[in-house]
Formats: sequence, structure tokens, C-alpha cells
Amino acid sequence: HLIMGSWGHTNFDNDTAQDFVAVVEEEGIDRIISAIEVIKTIEEDAYLDSDLCIEALAAIEYIATAKDRMAEDFPEDAEDWVQAHKAQLLTIRGIVTKCQQAIDRIKNNSELKDLWEETEDFENWNKVLDDLNTRISA
Repeated sequence: HLIMGSWGHTNFDNDTAQDFVAVVEEEGIDRIISAIEVIKTIEEDAYLDSDLCIEALAAIEYIATAKDRMAEDFPEDAEDWVQAHKAQLLTIRGIVTKCQQAIDRIKNNSELKDLWEETEDFENWNKVLDDLNTRISA
């Protein structure tokens, strides 16, 4: 597997996403929002760092989980946190649109995409992003 610190193609199959879970435990909802919003703040043609992408996708999984559309690999220790903060997560202004835009950007123009493109799991990774987009939009 070519991508450092990763063992699979789903959104929590890597060290960065697992670390993000611990950070959210400490820093709370603002960390989720900032992870998603940072994607928009980086200029369209600028290179989007893979760790930022991984964190954004993990953060979006929190929103999907709050909408009762949890991924199979959503970390168990994060489920209780989501249940406790569900109402807040669902009332963040414009969050679904921000999530959709972030997924689109990561999928089309990011370092993470370029890294996955060099692996045989690229199609599977794309499916994971499409699935996340479907779950967040439902």
C-alpha cells in the first residue's frame, strides 16, 4: 500500500483519521467544522495537502453519523461523542453544502486523489467518497 500510515481505502483506515478522533474528543465540535471549512479556504488551484483531506473526510463522517447514516468503519469510541453532540452537529449552518463541496474538491483536485490514483484501490476510494456524498445528502 502506497499511502503512508494507511491500511485501507475507507475514511478511517489511516493514522491521521484515527488521530483526528482523539482531537475531536478534546477540542469538540469546532474541530469538526474547521476540518471541513479549511478545504474551501485553500485556493482552487492550490495543492490540497493529503492530511487536510483525510481530516475533512473523517469530519464529514461525523456529520453523516449524526444524520443516522454511519459508515461501517466509524470508530466505536466516537459514536458516543456523536450521540451526545448530535443536535449541535445537525444545526451547523450550511454544513451539508460545505461537506458536498469539500468531497467534490478532494475527489477532483487534491494530493490525496493523486496518491490514490497511483494505487489499485483508486476506484474503491472513489466509491467511498461517492457513498459518503450520498449519505451526507440524504
